[in-house]
Amino acid sequence: MLPSPIANAWRLLDDAVDALAAATGPGASAAELVETLRVRESVTRRLEQLGVQTVAELDRRGTFAEHGYASPTRALQDLLRLDHGPAAQRVAVADAVCPRIGLDGAVLPAKLPATAEVFAAGTTSLAHVAVLTRLLASPPAGRLTPEIWAGAEIQLADAATSYTPASCSSGAPRCSRPSTRTAPNPTTPQPPPLNELRLTRPAGV
Repeated sequence: MLPSPIANAWRLLDDAVDALAAATGPGASAAELVETLRVRESVTRRLEQLGVQTVAELDRRGTFAEHGYASPTRALQDLLRLDHGPAAQRVAVADAVCPRIGLDGAVLPAKLPATAEVFAAGTTSLAHVAVLTRLLASPPAGRLTPEIWAGAEIQLADAATSYTPASCSSGAPRCSRPSTRTAPNPTTPQPPPLNELRLTRPAGV
């Protein structure tokens, strides 16, 4: 029986990791060790993206349901021995950044297209995307107009390429309503409440 493409890919990946480990022995310079950290992070992000795409494809095909799972999250918990939180995070990210299939079979863009782009480029991690997914699905974000919401997604995706996930969260868009110190005159026309998008630079960055 011929080896499967997955088995071949796993063997190559395993060999590459062994070679990288050998290159970081006692004779490695500090610069080489630092580069190893960068390489490791780059590979991890590519594998995170691959995992998310695979979850989305299995869900689209109905594989999890065929095996009796009520949700992809529960399937991942059993398959990968994950706690609920990490499993739910992967499912939420897959739903946000992977292309969708419409009822007519047409391919639809990802819900978060700008986020999907930086995730695919490897400039953000799964943790970054999880933060953005949560923020853009929050009630305050839901009060934004579609145009402002789309702009917020682009700005957050761009910020995620420079900041940590926690910093992205603290610089989240906020919907606020203007307040007045005195009660408005009921006979005077009042402007409609505003949703203001504010992206704040986190302290210390």
